[in-house]
Amino acid sequence: MATQIECSSSKESDIATNTKQQAFVVISWNVLHMIHEINHSYNMSLVINRYSIKENWSNEKLRLNDMVKTISELLVKHSMMECFICLQEVPGDLLPLLNQMLDSHVGSTLVTKPLMHVQIYTRKPNIRGQQGGSVYTDSNESLVTIHYDPHMVSNNREKWQPLGDRLLWTPCPTDKGKGALAVTTASGLTVVNAHVPYDNQAAMSLLNNIAWPENNNAFVFVGDMNRYSDKLMKMIGDITAGKRSSGLLYSVTTNKATRVGLRQNGISDKSWIDYFIISTYLKHSIISPAIVHDEIGDVSDHYPIVLSFQNI
Repeated sequence: MATQIECSSSKESDIATNTKQQAFVVISWNVLHMIHEINHSYNMSLVINRYSIKENWSNEKLRLNDMVKTISELLVKHSMMECFICLQEVPGDLLPLLNQMLDSHVGSTLVTKPLMHVQIYTRKPNIRGQQGGSVYTDSNESLVTIHYDPHMVSNNREKWQPLGDRLLWTPCPTDKGKGALAVTTASGLTVVNAHVPYDNQAAMSLLNNIAWPENNNAFVFVGDMNRYSDKLMKMIGDITAGKRSSGLLYSVTTNKATRVGLRQNGISDKSWIDYFIISTYLKHSIISPAIVHDEIGDVSDHYPIVLSFQNI
């Protein structure tokens, strides 16, 4: 079942709100929790090879720094508009680095510190069958959504304040390491950051509990879907059949692969399992096709994807 989370808020009387949805951008990236990579892809991981994790597990710190650099560059690039950065498989050691990065931009690139919503899974990843310590000090895993809005300011021009977000956490009933974190803004825009299980039954158990839109409000469902869009849309269609939310969703995929790994025979394995499911209300407000930032290389087994929307 979904859980309402206490949200950050400011006094409504002190905030200037918009009646229409302004332009915004949604960025999604499965940054890869290294314990999962060690457990499942130890001998065929491009990421482990790039950072020589086998030789020295402390090299994971180098990868965390590269993650922060990439996220920082994406935030700065899109800082002129409302921005959502949805991260999956976030290791606990990354959280303080993200906080430091956000603080470092306030007053220069950013007018105020973005909100960082963190949902820690009840399952804590553990290394199986490997010796030699741990790659993390904090091996917890989280979904993280960073929300920055340069336009939300108080009526007192000397103070910049972000509006409070309403949060809804939907854990997967049958997989304690998967779920969906929804952020709904004062304008009514909902951005859902999801990590959908690979197993179809587990995926259906999560998707059945998602609060799918029942009207034409702005809605974006994004993340690591672990299957191609046609299969996910079929699953969502089965769930919403006969309901008010039926037919209100539209998939936006990418031209480039969003995940790259290695098969058992060493051949590269490319897939398109990260994408956007949006409300049909937003269909004609897309500014450009979804972008895949594959130029970052093997920082993760997934690449960041970006989709921008114009004013509605």
